[in-house]
Amino acid sequence: MNVFIALVGSNPLPIYAVLNYLLNDSREDKKELPCPDVALCVHSKDTYKYFENIKKLIGNKLKFEQVDLGLYERDPKTIKEMINKKLSSLNEENSKEDSIESIHLNYTGGTKVMSVISYNEVKNYCENNDIKCIFSDLDPKTNKINVIVNDDTEVKKYPFDGDLRDYIKVKASTLFKLHNMEANERELGDELYFSKINIDKFSKIALNLLNENNQDFKDAYNQLSEETNEINKYRSDYNTNKIKNSNKCKESFDKLKEIFGDIIPYKDLKSVDNTQLILLCEFLTGKWLEDYILYHLKNIKDDVKIDNLYKSVKVKYNNRECEIDVIVIKGYCTYLFSCTISQGIKAVKQKAFEAIYRANQLAGEHAKVIVVSPIYNKIISSIKFTKNNNLEELKKDLSSFDAINNKNINLFSIDDLIDIQKLENKLKSVFQDEVIE
Repeated sequence: MNVFIALVGSNPLPIYAVLNYLLNDSREDKKELPCPDVALCVHSKDTYKYFENIKKLIGNKLKFEQVDLGLYERDPKTIKEMINKKLSSLNEENSKEDSIESIHLNYTGGTKVMSVISYNEVKNYCENNDIKCIFSDLDPKTNKINVIVNDDTEVKKYPFDGDLRDYIKVKASTLFKLHNMEANERELGDELYFSKINIDKFSKIALNLLNENNQDFKDAYNQLSEETNEINKYRSDYNTNKIKNSNKCKESFDKLKEIFGDIIPYKDLKSVDNTQLILLCEFLTGKWLEDYILYHLKNIKDDVKIDNLYKSVKVKYNNRECEIDVIVIKGYCTYLFSCTISQGIKAVKQKAFEAIYRANQLAGEHAKVIVVSPIYNKIISSIKFTKNNNLEELKKDLSSFDAINNKNINLFSIDDLIDIQKLENKLKSVFQDEVIE
């Protein structure tokens, strides 16, 4: 019998990924990493729900056992005694037919105390009972399973070929279920928000106007956004008739129509079908940037081996709804794109912190955040607004909160967006792996 021990923390994704890899019967490293017969999950009262989620999603591929530490996940004595008791119980139950041959402890999750005590207890138990001992960690930098061998003096990395993302493919729906989030799977897709408008032509004009700090353009989309929000403030649905009859909406739309011409395929608001009206208004007031990013992510998808793309993802956690602009999944690794057309440092910083929080909630160290905005790259002497609202100042602010030092966040500025080739090269760089010696 081969036992796999997982320490369950607030991020169950690494455990799910490693277990799925170990259960792959066709891999070539089964001698070094035996297929588990039993998964022993060590969890606290708070992380019990994640243990249940892992168990449910893995299904009947193997037997699950648990060590419930309750409120004592930081108590060395409790951790030591409960792990020893469970291992002894497993060995005794199967001693006549199938005693424990190997114990594989993956210490990626859990508290530091759980990791240290579990490591020592498993090592001692294996030595005292002549059992093969394996210790591993899923490295978020290399996406390989680091395994300690040769009396703790050497580390081997698995799989031999490629990394874990080549073997484990996770969908957004699975990611949400692991973390007790709710999402309507029928709404998960990669369609453009408003496909009736040529996104590259629209974005080229919009980005150039933002780069020039064109106030007429900014005033037009701000007024349309404020007026539609005000009209529908107290409604669960949208009042399309009020929007069409609003003088402010008409005025702002006409200004945008004047700027974009035939790229906007409607002569006025009243000619827009009610089913398309809200989509159009939301596109014109900011959703176009999400479409622009999604469109070019699709262009580079095969080059960087993206497995899944999702746009405007609405999820619920503890009955509170949030929306993620774009989610990209490569293997089991998650990339969250947060988009805003604001050029103000305060708004962009807020989007960055929201995205960092959501990324940590979904995938911890195995997630990356990409904040996309037309913020200026540096101070431009002719534009007073840029003195405090530029990328360098944003980086300083994020660094002061240690939000950018872990290298899991990328920031896109107006300079990265305005040139399509530069944009696609920058997007590709997000998915290029850091070389680890």
